[in-house]
Amino acid sequence: MTAIADRVRDWFTANSEHITARFLPDPDGRPAVPGDGYVRLWLAEGFLAKRVSWGKEYFPTLHGGVTLTFQGSESTPFTRFTRPDAAQTAPGVYLDYPMTTLVPYAGGPVEVEAALYRASTGGPLETAVTIAGSLASLIGPPLSTAAVVAEKVSSGLDSVLADTDPVLGVHWTMGSEGGGGHVLRPGHLAVVNTPPGALSDSLRIVEGRLHGPTGQLTGVDYLVLRVECREQTDNWRFPELERLRREAGSAYHQGLTETYQQLRRQAVVLVLNSPDLTEVDALRVAKYVQDAIDRVAVLGVNSPDEDDLDPIPTHRLPGREDVETLSANDLLCG
Repeated sequence: MTAIADRVRDWFTANSEHITARFLPDPDGRPAVPGDGYVRLWLAEGFLAKRVSWGKEYFPTLHGGVTLTFQGSESTPFTRFTRPDAAQTAPGVYLDYPMTTLVPYAGGPVEVEAALYRASTGGPLETAVTIAGSLASLIGPPLSTAAVVAEKVSSGLDSVLADTDPVLGVHWTMGSEGGGGHVLRPGHLAVVNTPPGALSDSLRIVEGRLHGPTGQLTGVDYLVLRVECREQTDNWRFPELERLRREAGSAYHQGLTETYQQLRRQAVVLVLNSPDLTEVDALRVAKYVQDAIDRVAVLGVNSPDEDDLDPIPTHRLPGREDVETLSANDLLCG
């Protein structure tokens, strides 16, 4: 864990008697399976009743992160620090904002945290928001690079937030089924700035929004995180694949058969070794890329629907059942 995650956890622990935290699982959501799925954190909803008392010189900023095992490391933080809507006026409401990128779940504990801070105009937090925002596009695929950037961003935020306590925060640890503790599964994690007994067990999600005993909550600060777990990734951003595909097609039509085969193989290896994909998805994408390169070579042109592999449309990928008997060796030798 990073220092910023430690501070959010410490704040959450110290204030546990004054706030309510509940994880509300999706009714039809299945627990995440190590090595066969992904996790992503969203700020689903936030309401800042006290925003009206902050005045124009203060504004809310948000930190959200997921720390989990990645590429065999003990733990890797994927975090974001942002001002969700600079034009937002009180009371503050924030809806459906991605706090992390989609990360493969390899197993082990997954630590989720989020915290709301009060930043002053022209202060260090505003500068941190600006810098973190400029790096946000780098905290995505390829994740091997994103992990390095995310760790440096977290380290930088640690120093900026060293003497700043959250206004509201939550820290939650989840893991695979059977491992004890909270199970990693799709759902909503809510933290409300009111003592646990005040709401009892009445919190629930209705059409994606947090409700209490009498409907949607009002008059109290709260944050709702959506923990997304999915079996298949929804985005591939591998510009290198498009370059290899086009060069392979060009080599084929120049009669450079050996170069064509080498480029074709490089593209497949690139996908199969990608840390962004689970094993099953790597096979699906590799099969798609291999077939796309073969079509370019045979047709001599890029057909309109194959013009760009970034991102690859999910509906055109082979299904999971289509690669059940396929292996990496089959693709490399095919």
